[in-house]
Amino acid sequence: MLFTSAMVEIDASNSCLTAVRVLRVSLVDELEGQIDSLIEELVDQNAFTRDDREEVLCQPGPRARVRKVLDILECKGEEAAKVFLSVRSHRQLSKNAPQVPTSEYKKMQQKHKDVLRRRSESMLFYNSRHGDKILFSEHYVNLLLVDGHQALEIKRHEVLAFGQKRLSLQHKSGLQRKIAPAELFSRTNEKRPIKKVLVTGVAGIGKTVLVQKILFDFGQNKDHLGFDFVIHMSFRDLNLIDKPTNFRELVLRKNRHLSKELDYILANDDKLLIILDGFDEFRHYRSCDVDVFVSEPEEDAEVNEILGSLLQGELLPNASVMLTSRPTAINHIPVGCIDRYVLIAGFSINEVQDFFLRYFQDATVADRMFSMVSANELMLTLCYIPAFCSIVCCILNESKDLCGESPKTMTDIYVQYLVALLRSHTQSRTKTCPEDQGVKTIQQLSDIVLKLGRLAFKKLMEHQTLFYSSDQDVAGLEGCSMVSTFLDTTVAQEPGCTEEVFSFAHLTVQEFFAALYCAVTDQPLPDAMQSSDNQNNGHLDLFSRFLSGILSDRNSNFLSRQVGLHCQKEKVEMYRQKITTDLAVLCENGAHILNCLHCLFEQQDPSMTLPVLPELLRVNVSDETLAQMDHNAIKYFLTLTEGKILSELDLTATGVNCDSLSNIQPFLHRCQRLWLGENNLDMDAVQVIADVVKISENLAYLGLGWTNIGDDELQALCTSIRVKKKVQELWMEGNRVSHRGLLSLADLTPDPLQTIVVIWNDLYETESESLCNQESITVHFTDEQMWQEWGDWVFRRCQVSSNEKLLTVLHKVCNVSSGCLELHWAKTFYSQLSQLIKSRIESCTDDDMCKKLQKFDSLLNL
Repeated sequence: MLFTSAMVEIDASNSCLTAVRVLRVSLVDELEGQIDSLIEELVDQNAFTRDDREEVLCQPGPRARVRKVLDILECKGEEAAKVFLSVRSHRQLSKNAPQVPTSEYKKMQQKHKDVLRRRSESMLFYNSRHGDKILFSEHYVNLLLVDGHQALEIKRHEVLAFGQKRLSLQHKSGLQRKIAPAELFSRTNEKRPIKKVLVTGVAGIGKTVLVQKILFDFGQNKDHLGFDFVIHMSFRDLNLIDKPTNFRELVLRKNRHLSKELDYILANDDKLLIILDGFDEFRHYRSCDVDVFVSEPEEDAEVNEILGSLLQGELLPNASVMLTSRPTAINHIPVGCIDRYVLIAGFSINEVQDFFLRYFQDATVADRMFSMVSANELMLTLCYIPAFCSIVCCILNESKDLCGESPKTMTDIYVQYLVALLRSHTQSRTKTCPEDQGVKTIQQLSDIVLKLGRLAFKKLMEHQTLFYSSDQDVAGLEGCSMVSTFLDTTVAQEPGCTEEVFSFAHLTVQEFFAALYCAVTDQPLPDAMQSSDNQNNGHLDLFSRFLSGILSDRNSNFLSRQVGLHCQKEKVEMYRQKITTDLAVLCENGAHILNCLHCLFEQQDPSMTLPVLPELLRVNVSDETLAQMDHNAIKYFLTLTEGKILSELDLTATGVNCDSLSNIQPFLHRCQRLWLGENNLDMDAVQVIADVVKISENLAYLGLGWTNIGDDELQALCTSIRVKKKVQELWMEGNRVSHRGLLSLADLTPDPLQTIVVIWNDLYETESESLCNQESITVHFTDEQMWQEWGDWVFRRCQVSSNEKLLTVLHKVCNVSSGCLELHWAKTFYSQLSQLIKSRIESCTDDDMCKKLQKFDSLLNL
């Protein structure tokens, strides 16, 4: 006979113990999620003793605990079983009734807020002195949050990529609504609730500070987030767990005060916010896209399986989750689980001023320091990233008259940063130490810097930014009093395990120390830097720039005097030779050259005449949204190579405008080929180009595709072309040029203009047909060889572009007729594009982006 639960309940009036026996299997399933609180209730009603409770809690896992409870009931008899069934029946009624928070729940809520307030009330500035207590409320500076995320260019270092995008981000922030921390989970539309939010940003941009802001506000009873409880977990702590556990235990590891109400909290997960900070620091971040799920908080599994289940909604499906990460790791977040992407765009100029005021705590001093930084374009640019802002303030605060010359390069700033911190650490000693002790101190400083450099170098090559005290490389720093000056330290605690976790104040500080170590020891260059093309996906861009700057005469001499570190002369000469050789190769083959130009710029040595460069230079900096620092490096190189002809200058998709073109206008006269496509050029910018065309004896090929120019801009160019009659090819695909505009070119074809490309313009079919009679004007894809070369060039750019950039290109090049697709070059080109799109879809984590890519994939499959 099959017993139902209801039948057993009725029979239980005769024997409660019999009912427990019959229901044993179903009770295990029913009670595994609430066993801990059930035990407490049985103890409160004197059905169980404290010893019984301890015996139950020693069992491995919730199901084993339920079985132990049932075993104990067998021993205790009818009365204990009766109390048990009464408690169970009351819980079932409570579960079906509307959930009303109890007074105990509310007390627990307030206690949790008090705990979070205490944990978040102090802010740790980079390199603040040990023991300093800096109140969060007095030093927090607003961060700029906007919808979207940084689509990291495959070939770019993340900090440099952000630096190039900062201006456009700041501009967009004025056009789109800024997001307050309290609005992260507010609906952006009425269709879909926001449950999973990913907050991205480069190293040092303020992700953890934003987390602290949310915890601080919640602890201060600012209930604007709309949650009853906020649970915070750091991936630095989660890295210490090396055995199966469960979500309940993960919560209790640092929140034991929640144990009595945790079942109720997790049962009402729609009022719960879980913050997971530092996904990129998780040792297992590449394996969170799991296909083995856990669905209950008490279910044991590996940490990555628990977190993967949480992110994908299999565990606590109604809970809200906020995940923070650097751009480098976001492709490993499970596909389709994020409802909203938010980007931290750093400081605006007003926030930089506010930061200075809060840092120096004196309005007069802060204003003076900010004025000094504003006069230095490089330092001001760095200050838009909060961690850089702190580094700059540290230099200003500690260095005083450290260096008579204002820093010109990134390396100059970091060298001064290093010396400023060393002085800050040792100044109290040097006042009391005799001179010979001072020499000894310098030797000690250099030894410590070398140890830190060795650690930084090794971990940089391994792509690691966190170092644990159990690591042998870290153990070598034990007992060093200056470690806290350069490394931030946090204590990760797990039951039975406490471990210190170290990191440099910022990713770029680690790169600087790694470069310093490489410069002053016999450590060979990394393999990725041995060739001229530097195929390191941007990972070592800043490292190579720092290395170049440290090996320059001025910085190597300065470090020798101040820190007792001496660069090897052989390495100095070898690296200078490498720069000139690499430049020669890149200028000859037209490969991407920007990072090499920065290495040259870091040297700041006009005596480098670059004798090995070819007479005709090809300078390719395409597909980089150029920041002012980039323009400075390009201009520096063009100044050093004065007198040489630029056979090609490729500024495609660099964001150039009237101002930036005016800045390099004197050098444009030397160009034979000037490519300016995919930049939004207004009439003022076109007029700068026209002025160059009017006087240049060299410019023969001009690319203005997809620059949004129309008939008026074209007529301005034609007027200038008529003066020198040197321009032979004019590419204007994808613009607003009409038949009227082309008429202004009538007297310029076929001499001097032998080729004019006007595909994808405002031309009607009948107008296109009439232009076909003019051989120099291309309105169709007819020249197989010309378009084959064009297709190869576009595809190479697509391969190293972000998904956002790829979409931009696809919108431009997928507008073709079916007849065109029959051509050999088109079949090859669009087949390659289709394969590239498919590979991007497979690795894409953004639902909206996937849908957009899939549309183009479907289009190309047709």
